[in-house]
Amino acid sequence: MDEPKTTRGMAPERREQFEADIAQVRVKTGGAAGEPRLIALGAVLMVVGAAVALIAFIVSGSQADSRDVMSSIILAVFGLSLTVAGGAVFLRYSIGRFLRFWLLRLIYEQQPDA
Repeated sequence: MDEPKTTRGMAPERREQFEADIAQVRVKTGGAAGEPRLIALGAVLMVVGAAVALIAFIVSGSQADSRDVMSSIILAVFGLSLTVAGGAVFLRYSIGRFLRFWLLRLIYEQQPDA
């Protein structure tokens, strides 16, 4: 019986052939042109959101009026929302990119050796 192929047992010649075939195919993977920008946007949103929440927390410590504190809390919640949204965008596009490559490799490995 044929055993399933794995990447750990992939010979260096087979890996080089795989990389050459992928470069030759030039697969168009949907919106890949804007994908790196969206990954970067997600990372930036995470950092900016965390910074906004931290700054709002620090500012609220020096405020005595409860209305000012409530405004800082609203700003901190907005910062946390930015962080969550940025994390979702980052994960969606980075995992999507990985899964496309994984599927392409799986299809390639299922092809009979020529």
